[in-house]
Amino acid sequence: MKIPEIIETEYNYWIDFMNHKVEFGLKSGVHTKAHCSRVLLFALVIAAQKGLGEREKSILGATAVYHDSRRFDDSLDVGHGLRAANYYKRSCGENGLAFEQACYDIMAWHDRHDQEGYHAISKKQDSEIDTITLYKIFKDSDALDRYRFGSHDLDKRYLRLPESVQLCDYAKKVVETF
Repeated sequence: MKIPEIIETEYNYWIDFMNHKVEFGLKSGVHTKAHCSRVLLFALVIAAQKGLGEREKSILGATAVYHDSRRFDDSLDVGHGLRAANYYKRSCGENGLAFEQACYDIMAWHDRHDQEGYHAISKKQDSEIDTITLYKIFKDSDALDRYRFGSHDLDKRYLRLPESVQLCDYAKKVVETF
């Protein structure tokens, strides 16, 4: 699958970063680096459609490459988001990343119900970053990769953003070829 030119530089940076600096604790068939690569792709495409800036795209990039790195199993594994967020926080300095609270919060709450995430994140909202919108982009990007389980495993009604709904056919094609 060809990466859209508008996001190619950011995408390639984060893929290289993940492949060289992010360790995954679980050897999984479904929560793999390939999954994180697709989530990254979808998040950056939505970010480009929304005209988001470099900082927002960087937050989404880091969230995508770390988000499933601390899973214990392939079930719901509630808590893997917080474990991944803590791993991200510990590894920022050694990996040359500036720590972003928004990234930590999105990651920590991505495996919870939306209302829990919205409530927790809104208490820490950065005045310069719309963390709730980034949370929605990330959650939708993670959901768009549900096509890896089958063509009927994503219910579009649960997507949060119109841009995400418009990406469904694209996401299917990506999963088929990626």
